[in-house]
Amino acid sequence: MDNRLTKRRLSDFFAYEWIITIVAAVAAIIVLELIYTVAAVRLSTGQQFKYYMDEDLYVYDSSAGDIYSLLGVETGKNGKTFSFDVLSVEAENLSSSYNVLSVRLSVQEGDAIFTSSLEKEDGTVRAKSIIDEFSVYDMQSLLNSAKEYIAQFKGDGDSLDENKIRDYFDARMKGDNRFRTEKEKEEGRQNEIERIKKLSLDVQDFETLMSVGEEKGLFYKYTKYEQAATTVDDETYRVAYENEKTEGRENFVYGFNMAAMTHAPERTDKRNVSDYLKLSGGTADGVGLVLFDFSAEQPDLQFECISFVCTLAREFSDFLD
Repeated sequence: MDNRLTKRRLSDFFAYEWIITIVAAVAAIIVLELIYTVAAVRLSTGQQFKYYMDEDLYVYDSSAGDIYSLLGVETGKNGKTFSFDVLSVEAENLSSSYNVLSVRLSVQEGDAIFTSSLEKEDGTVRAKSIIDEFSVYDMQSLLNSAKEYIAQFKGDGDSLDENKIRDYFDARMKGDNRFRTEKEKEEGRQNEIERIKKLSLDVQDFETLMSVGEEKGLFYKYTKYEQAATTVDDETYRVAYENEKTEGRENFVYGFNMAAMTHAPERTDKRNVSDYLKLSGGTADGVGLVLFDFSAEQPDLQFECISFVCTLAREFSDFLD
């Protein structure tokens, strides 16, 4: 066989073979990218916890990391606030230059927002606008749902049944790539037991907050669609507002007044909320906390927002002591 290297053969190679080589290389890259994309573990809505600092209305902490540090989040760990299944915790300062919040929430990205409950020059209130426009929790319904969720893990008495938790975990995590071997599954079951135990305690504390909130001025109450019904020329909002009243959903607790999270002056182990959250006046007066409702997308991890509120209450107030 004549294998001699000639000018013609070199010319033919460079004319045709290099095209085939490049096509093959590109095809290989595309295939590998597809394999990586399909096989990669993707975070669900519940596994990402994100809260917003509503800078449009001068709501901010020194750097969004200050509140973040209170949550006790550590790299690779859930910290003191969230469970093992919350894999990402983020804070974001919103910009007034474009409607970032609407975009974020359209893809279920966001759990809470610190915003203003003060009236603006045009007579509207930012907190009310958020409650009208987006799906948010009323706190009593959130508490009731959390108590029902915990109840399914209890035995004959009032104590938690670990076997029920373990069985629930196996069903919940079926097909999750993080738990393939029996050792990984058993570690996950133990983490799930700790998750439910911690959530049970947090729900009890949240119920305490709901019981003392009226007296402490902690609640931000509102009738959904009330502001939109009077400021937006849309009959839909007026009908929705009337329905809220007809259904008895007037003055529901849709948020918390952060300035009300106070403590006795002698408590040096507590923090001053105004050092972390401020409006233009330099204090937390008028700062509200609203929780977004994505319960349909995160039926198990929706209650992480309860743990979020409880951590803030423990850090800033003595209500749970």
